[in-house]
Amino acid sequence: MFEARNLSLSVGTKELLGDSSFRIGDRDRVSLVGMNGTGKSTLLKLISGSSSESTMVTGGQFLKSADTTIGYLPQEISFDRDLEKTALQYAMHANIRLFELSETIAKLEHELALPDQDHAGEAYHRLIERFTDAMHDFEHHGGYTMRAQAEKMLSGLGFSETDFHKKVKAFSGGWQMRLLITRLLLQNPTLLLLDEPTNHLDIDSLRWLENYLQNYEHSCIIVSHDRFFLDKLTTRTLEIAFQRIEEYKGNYSYYEKEKAARYELMMSRYANDKKKMADLKAFVDRFRYKATKARQAQSRLRQLEKLEQGLQAPEEDLSQISFRFPKANPSGREVMRLEGIGKTYTLPDGAPKEVLCNIDLEVLRGDRIAIVGSNGAGKTTFCKILAGEIDFEGKLSTGHNVSLNYFAQHQTENLDPDKTVYKEMLDAAPTSEAQKKIRDILGCFLFSGPDIEKKIGVLSGGEKSRVALARILLQASNLLIMDEPTNHLDMRSKEMLIDALENYDGTLLLVSHDRYFLDSLVNKVIEIKNGGLQLYHGTYAEYLEKAEKALEEERLRENARLKTQAAAAKSREIPKAKPAPPAKKNHRKIESIEKSIQALEQKKEVMESVMASEEFYRKSPEETKKTLDEYHSLGSELDRLFAEWEKAAS
Repeated sequence: MFEARNLSLSVGTKELLGDSSFRIGDRDRVSLVGMNGTGKSTLLKLISGSSSESTMVTGGQFLKSADTTIGYLPQEISFDRDLEKTALQYAMHANIRLFELSETIAKLEHELALPDQDHAGEAYHRLIERFTDAMHDFEHHGGYTMRAQAEKMLSGLGFSETDFHKKVKAFSGGWQMRLLITRLLLQNPTLLLLDEPTNHLDIDSLRWLENYLQNYEHSCIIVSHDRFFLDKLTTRTLEIAFQRIEEYKGNYSYYEKEKAARYELMMSRYANDKKKMADLKAFVDRFRYKATKARQAQSRLRQLEKLEQGLQAPEEDLSQISFRFPKANPSGREVMRLEGIGKTYTLPDGAPKEVLCNIDLEVLRGDRIAIVGSNGAGKTTFCKILAGEIDFEGKLSTGHNVSLNYFAQHQTENLDPDKTVYKEMLDAAPTSEAQKKIRDILGCFLFSGPDIEKKIGVLSGGEKSRVALARILLQASNLLIMDEPTNHLDMRSKEMLIDALENYDGTLLLVSHDRYFLDSLVNKVIEIKNGGLQLYHGTYAEYLEKAEKALEEERLRENARLKTQAAAAKSREIPKAKPAPPAKKNHRKIESIEKSIQALEQKKEVMESVMASEEFYRKSPEETKKTLDEYHSLGSELDRLFAEWEKAAS
C-alpha cells in the first residue's frame, strides 16, 4: 500500500536518515519510535506531503498504491481558517460534498420559511423541488449517517451537545486538536498518521480513541510517548536510530525486549570476533617467519585483515538523563489539610462557573497521589490552590516543616526565550550554593559545553521540558506537586524521571494522562468530577479497574433504558409505571401522557404513509409545506412528551 525505498533525509545540515526502507501494508498498526530529534515528526510530515522547505530528500523514493489516501494529525496545529464554523460543521467538513449539501438544505429551509413567500408562485414551487432534491441527495450519500457519526465521535472525545454548536475559535488548542482528530476519523483514510494523539486527551476520551482505533479498518502509523497506548494498538515497531530505520515485529514492549536481545547478540559476536582476531594475530606473530608455517601464517594474516575491515562495535545510545531530587528535612505527619475548599471563576459574560466545591482532604507524609479527571474538571486549579498560586474559598493548613516545590502544567511557557539555558537556571537559583550546582544539574539533563549557551527560544519541546525539570532541582523540598511533567519527554527521559521520583523521599502529588507513569509511582488516586473529590486507595491500575467496572454498569443501565424505550416505540405502548400508594396523582399524569403519545404516533404513522407516496409531491407547494410543517411539529411534540413521560415515570 505504501513503501519507502532507500530513503535519505536531512533537515538543514543535519542528516536524519540514510538509505532506509520500510513498507506499510493493509491494516498494519505501526509505532514509530526513537529519541527526541531523530526525525519521527519530520518523517510523518514528509509522508503526508506537508514537510517544510528545510526538509530535503537526498535519495530514495516513496511509492503508494492508487487507492491510498493519507490523513495526518500533526503534533502542533494552526487553525487559521474554519474559526467561524461550529464544531459540528467543522467535523462534517470531512466530506466536502455532504457538508455543502447540509449548508444548501439549511439555506433552502430558511428561504421556505420567509413570510413574504408567494406559496402559489412558480419560484416557490421550484424552491420546494430543490429542497426535495437536496434532501434526497443528502440521504442517498449517507448524510444522516455521517452527522450521527460526527456527533458520536465528538461525544466520545469529550464534547457536549452544547459544544456541537460553539464556534471553533471558542475552543482551546487542546480541544481544537480533538476537532481535527474527529474530522480525520470521519475521512477514514487508508493510511492514518498520528503524531502524539494522546497529548490533549483525558482518560475517558483516550479510552474512547483506543477502542475506535482497535476497530479501525485501515492502516496507521503512530508516534506516541504513551507506552500503554502503543502496546494496546500496534503490532509492528519502526525505530529511528543512528540515521537508520530498524523494524521489530511486535508492539513497544516487544521492541524493548527484542532490541536488548539484539544488542546482546551483537556484543557477543563483537567479542567473538575480537577474540578470533587476537588468536589470528598471535598465530601470525609466532609463525610468519618460520618457513614450514609461512603459508599458513599468510592465510591467517589475510583473515585478520578482512576481520579488521569489517569489525564495528555495536552502536549504543548512551545519552540519558540521570538525576536525583535534592533531599530536604522531613515534614510532620500531616502535610496538608483541606476543609471546605471551593473555587468559582467568572466567565467572560459575567456568569459564575463553580469548578471546585466543598472539598475536604488530608495529605499525609509519604503519600503518592495521582490527581485525575476529565479535561476542565479542575485538576490544574486544584494544584494551583495547593501551591498557593490562586485564591480560593475554605481553609487550607500546611503541616510542620513542609517545603513545597511546584511544577506547573505550562512550566515551559514560563521560560524566557531570550535567555540562555545557563542564564535561565542562574536566575532561578535561590541561593549561591544552588548556583554552584547549575553546571552539574544541566549535565544530568544532557546540557553540557556549548549547549548551555543555547537560547531557550531555539530549543525543541523536549529540551525545554528538560530545562523546566532541571529548575526544580535547584531547591530541596519534601512536598512535590507536578502537573503534567511528562509532556514532550521521550520514553527514555520519562523512565529517568520515574526512576528519580521512585527515589524521592517526600510527599508526591501528580497530574498526568500517562497511565504507565502514574501506575509506576502512586499509592492513592484522587478523582475530581463535577466539582467534588473522590479518594481511592491503591495503585492507578486498581483505580482504573474500579472505574471501568462502574462505567460498564452505567453502560448496561443505559442500554436497558434504550431497549425499553425502543420496544415501547415499536409496539406503540409505553411501559406502565407501577404507582406507589402516595403517587396516584402522578400515575394519572403518566397515563394521560401515554394516551397523548399513542394518539400522536398513530397520526405520525398516517402522515408518513402519505408523504411516502409520489402523489404527495405533486400537490401544490402550499399544501406540501403545510404538511411538512405539521409533520415536524408532531416530531417536536412527541420528543417533548417522551421527555415529560420519562421525568414522571422516574
